[in-house]
Amino acid sequence: MKDSFVHKSPQGGYLPFLLVFALLALLGIFITMPIIRPLMWAVIFSFISYPLNEILHKKVFRGKHRNLSSLVSTTCVVLLLCVPMGFIGISLAKEAIKFISSLSDNLESIQQVLISAWSGLVKKLPDHLIRYAGIKEDPAFLQDLTHRAVSYLASSLGDFSRGLLGNAFKMCYQLFVISVSTFYLLRDGHVVLEFLNDVLPLPKEERAALFDSATRMMKSVVIGTTLTAGIQACLGVAGWVFVGLPAPILAGVFLFICAMIPFVGTPFVLIPGALYLFLIGNVKESLILAFWAVLVVSTIDNLIRPLFISEGSKVHFLLVFLGVIGGISVWGFLGVFLGPIVLSLFVFFLDCYRRIWRAKREYSD
Repeated sequence: MKDSFVHKSPQGGYLPFLLVFALLALLGIFITMPIIRPLMWAVIFSFISYPLNEILHKKVFRGKHRNLSSLVSTTCVVLLLCVPMGFIGISLAKEAIKFISSLSDNLESIQQVLISAWSGLVKKLPDHLIRYAGIKEDPAFLQDLTHRAVSYLASSLGDFSRGLLGNAFKMCYQLFVISVSTFYLLRDGHVVLEFLNDVLPLPKEERAALFDSATRMMKSVVIGTTLTAGIQACLGVAGWVFVGLPAPILAGVFLFICAMIPFVGTPFVLIPGALYLFLIGNVKESLILAFWAVLVVSTIDNLIRPLFISEGSKVHFLLVFLGVIGGISVWGFLGVFLGPIVLSLFVFFLDCYRRIWRAKREYSD
């Protein structure tokens, strides 16, 4: 009876189902949108800790106690990743305040160096060029410019530190969402992948290629980029501490973030540090940090990153660059990982469509 009803039902009978499905999908998007960032972090953390979870489940617990293996893996993620992030956040807030104090204490020294350099430059310029360009020998504008720059930097770092300390409840809430989501993704992630494999409207070979491409891209971006940036940040902080600059943790975080951004890199942090040392009169330390930044820290990036990005993902560098820059503008730091993955998967789906459409045209011809 039921079979005959299904066969006799008109095609329009699917319309109410599609409308309800679209409504529920829209409501689902609204519900998950406020927690989309911690959910995405949970996906990344579960991907990183998945090998550990498999070792625990298959070798330690001999294929049993999946809940326990997922719980242990999630605990490791929280202890090794999330808790240090909270500690670093508090340390950043404190070191930002110390760095602001250091800038204020050395403001007069910086102004004197700039004024001396400006006066020496003006004396070497031809008189007709000074008259034509309207260059003033009085360097008072440099004092005002330096004061404004330091005030702006101090205000920005102050807002940054207050924001870190003031968002403690939000960070705990997001940590809770990340922990719970990571646990269930580790425990039931294979079910989610099987479901996606069933619902994707692609041939079997294309589905296998899609999952393989996504896995390689995740490995190259999440593991390769993070490892490379971590090594560069450690080397940069070592040079930062060696020359006696303040706030090494603050510098390390900025080094880690900048190392992930194409065409920005660690010199974006180290060179201003070297310039700061030069302005306060520490010329030797300034040259040491500048050479360390260019010859060592930046060179490590050129040696390590290609091993993961080019060999691991097999994705054009332009996609990685556009994904990182666009991802940061949309998702913040999370976009460093999500941007290249989303763009590479889009290109893969576009290539699948091209191959399927080409096959259909060849078959019709």
